[in-house]
Amino acid sequence: MTASRPSSVAEKRRAVLDLRLRREREEALARQGAASGPPEGRPGSPLVPLRPAGAKPPLFLVHAAGGSVAPYVPLAPLLGDDQPVHALEDPGLHGAPTEGRGLTDLAAAYLAAVREVQPGGPLRVGGWSVGGAVALEMARQDDDVALTFALDTAIPDEPSRPGDDELSAWFAADVAAMGAEPGEPELAERFPVFAANVRALLTFRPSPVDGRVVLLCAEEPGAGRIGRWRALADETHVVPGDHYTMLRPPHIEALADVMRDRLSEVSVR
Repeated sequence: MTASRPSSVAEKRRAVLDLRLRREREEALARQGAASGPPEGRPGSPLVPLRPAGAKPPLFLVHAAGGSVAPYVPLAPLLGDDQPVHALEDPGLHGAPTEGRGLTDLAAAYLAAVREVQPGGPLRVGGWSVGGAVALEMARQDDDVALTFALDTAIPDEPSRPGDDELSAWFAADVAAMGAEPGEPELAERFPVFAANVRALLTFRPSPVDGRVVLLCAEEPGAGRIGRWRALADETHVVPGDHYTMLRPPHIEALADVMRDRLSEVSVR
């Protein structure tokens, strides 16, 4: 019995973390709805203002494969008191179609939303996992992106098209690693979003961009994906944790430190 106790404690901690992230995201959405005037508050916008106040140019973070912006909730306040942070949530979570959608389509739609918040001037974008690839494509489409963060974003060796069974297994593993415990109806709603984003990533072929690109790789189980980024990233950093825990305490502090430093360097140029 004692051998299984650590696992049980870890599962409970993950469940508590997921509940807290959901509550914080709901509060962010409530603030978005209560705010008057900002373009991102209009119905149907993918933008969620996690930290809208601040004098510095905003940072826009694109969702990962699951589509939710919840993983960025604890990161936003660590990037600086004066640093606005907006996240882009997948419209598919709210009923928008996902079938046949590519990363270039997402990037174009998100750029349109971002440019309503920041019509002019260099952009700062980024994303975790699939979000890093979307952010890179945003930088390719908009020639005024000063900085792009890719947080443990994989680049496939060759285009591939997994079937629903394989994607279902990946989805189950992703949900478990996130510590979420959604019910069957929510799982059914979220799977098409996950599947569409993963399929889009696996057929995406990135190209170099003019702005500065910073890759942040998780140290566990190893930074093997760095090699595929050599032609794309201006600099790489290995940060503590694995693909999921890099965005959770205590590892999230190290991630935020690197991002904060790079944001400051770009701001003074």
